[in-house]
Amino acid sequence: MAIKLIILDVDGCLTDNKIYYYNEEIIAKPFSAKDGFFIKHIMKPLGYTIAIITGGESKIVENRAKVIDIDHIYTGCMNKSDKLDELTKMLNIDYNEVAYFGDDWFDWPAMKKCSYKGSPSDGEEEIKSRVDFVSTLKGGEGSVREFLVSILNKDGRYNEALALYFD
Repeated sequence: MAIKLIILDVDGCLTDNKIYYYNEEIIAKPFSAKDGFFIKHIMKPLGYTIAIITGGESKIVENRAKVIDIDHIYTGCMNKSDKLDELTKMLNIDYNEVAYFGDDWFDWPAMKKCSYKGSPSDGEEEIKSRVDFVSTLKGGEGSVREFLVSILNKDGRYNEALALYFD
């Protein structure tokens, strides 16, 4: 079954897992522009629904998600599995149509429900050993894009994505 919904973790997946503070306030979380481009200009035009489910809370994450046109943004989620249940029910999407990209133990209860799972190369070993796809790249360095390309290949839509930019 083709993927319709893609769930992304933030810290360690969309970012390099570093958080920069100044005077007790988060001032920076490095994101990959390659990931953002691919989400906004490839996956969205092809009709994929993208969601962030993260345990952290940050305006930086919310702002980045809006810029790259993420459909659903859930921050401060202590139970990602419950949030995933709510989202799939709301969207009327079966778990066979969901992909999840995560990197740490905190992600696994939700990830294991999804039909296609991935992790960045620097994800925890307990996650990487259980997923379908392990990126060659670290979190925040284009690993999400690599995962999205793997979804396009799995779904037989890679050439359709290429056609958005190439003759």
